[in-house]
Amino acid sequence: MRTTPQLAAALAFLLAAVLLVPAAHAQQQRGSSNEEPGLGRLYQQARAQSLVRDRLDDERVAPLPPVRLRTPGVDSLRARLGLRTAARAEGGREAPPLPSVRTRQAVRRLGRGAFTERFAGVDWAYLGTTGRRTLLDTMETRRLRARLQALYGDPTLTVVDAESLDGRPRSDYIQFAYWLVVNDSIPAKVVDTGGPFGRGLVFAAPARYRQRLRAWRQAVLAPLAETDLRARYVDYYFEAGTDTWYRAGYDGRRFFARPVRRDAIVAGQRPTLQRDP
Repeated sequence: MRTTPQLAAALAFLLAAVLLVPAAHAQQQRGSSNEEPGLGRLYQQARAQSLVRDRLDDERVAPLPPVRLRTPGVDSLRARLGLRTAARAEGGREAPPLPSVRTRQAVRRLGRGAFTERFAGVDWAYLGTTGRRTLLDTMETRRLRARLQALYGDPTLTVVDAESLDGRPRSDYIQFAYWLVVNDSIPAKVVDTGGPFGRGLVFAAPARYRQRLRAWRQAVLAPLAETDLRARYVDYYFEAGTDTWYRAGYDGRRFFARPVRRDAIVAGQRPTLQRDP
């Protein structure tokens, strides 16, 4: 910490004043016994403080200037699974321009290993529903799921695609996810963590797009917002609040969600739509 000569002098004066207090206290004790014990000491302390304030005013010690602390940009939202949302620009750097989206290729169920290996070093940024109420924020998730089915077929990942469904934290269930490769080289993910009764989806992309993640989502998912097509599908859905499993989907006429027994759910085995009327 920097110390000016004026401030040093003031501090020295304060120290001297404080050291005089015990002596003044001893002298007070030898004085009149009619005074309340300790009163002289309180007076001396008040007097010393007053003198220090006067001295500081006389010296006109200038305060040190404020120091601006630099804080890096961070994601504003952590959804379930530690999902993050778009954040401010990091380090004040200008956001890179977004590439035009030429192709979107969905990753099939059996392609998860290759995708994971290829993009193992990607630092992901996540965007959930935003304050800008677009169709991707407000449409029911089950309707978005039907559109995704029409555009890309079956999901890359569903809630039952695991070696075991036991012992997993209930808040960690991904209901379904579509993994995409944009322009043959850029990974993206579309994830549902809330189930068919919610709205919107979580979008994920490499962290280099974090500053413009909302615009990148709009570009990558443009077909989802523009199409009116809906395809038949069925998923297992786990509702953590009630510990209940459902068969949920769209049969071509209506959306449905029917409870099923836990022992009917087998890890790695997806449901088939034919069982639903």
